[in-house]
Amino acid sequence: MSGNEVFELESGTGWSRGLSNMLSSGLARWFKTKTWWIQSLIWGGMVAIIVSTLVFSHREPAPLLDLLMVSFIFTGLFPAVGVIIIMQDAIVGEKREGTASWVLSKPLTRQAFVLSKVIANSVGILVNMIIVPCCLAFIIISIAHKTTLFSLGFFGAMGVIFISHFFFLSLTLMLGTFFNNRGPVIGIPLAILFLQQYMLGFLPNLRYVLPWNLVVPLGNTNPLVLSLIIGTPVQSDHLILLLVITLESILFLLIGLWRFNQEEF
Repeated sequence: MSGNEVFELESGTGWSRGLSNMLSSGLARWFKTKTWWIQSLIWGGMVAIIVSTLVFSHREPAPLLDLLMVSFIFTGLFPAVGVIIIMQDAIVGEKREGTASWVLSKPLTRQAFVLSKVIANSVGILVNMIIVPCCLAFIIISIAHKTTLFSLGFFGAMGVIFISHFFFLSLTLMLGTFFNNRGPVIGIPLAILFLQQYMLGFLPNLRYVLPWNLVVPLGNTNPLVLSLIIGTPVQSDHLILLLVITLESILFLLIGLWRFNQEEF
């Protein structure tokens, strides 16, 4: 029957069994529902309004560096709240609602289940919470200062912002494999996000393990994203921080995979 043509047999072995189906489902939740335009409207609209206010509310637009700094704070720091809120339900919600045990009874590995959450949400966050807001902000700034910011540094800056967000994505997902309640899963990452500045004041060496200076100034030190955009030499401390944050994010993900394999359903 022609109606059966929509059903395709998915084959696969090893850890990736079922990954393509779960990934398609996860991406559909972002891009085949209203989620994509809601997230784009929230974060893109917020950045556009803030930057436009600084540009058009005075006779002369704010200095270029000030506009860039504000745009990085509102694209690299505050959307992390949205990342944490989205990811706090990725594992815990599935466990509490019983859908995790149901889908894992199908031809689906636990690794594929977790990785589908990571990949689908990473793509959604990259497109709707980073690319859209950054492009809007930089278009407004480019028009105001009659200069173009769309260079290799622009794409590098968006990559750094993504790594900063991925730190909280992987941290929240890892916590979701350890806890069955949403409280600690959302509370711990939010505490780290908003207390970074104060923690760095007490323990300055934490600047190498927390993503703050990737997107936000630290003392007299510009963030890495600003150095990439304006083309100034990248400091070795920034490169160390970028490497450490990347490794920490991978470690969170690996721990989450290990812990989810121990989960009993």
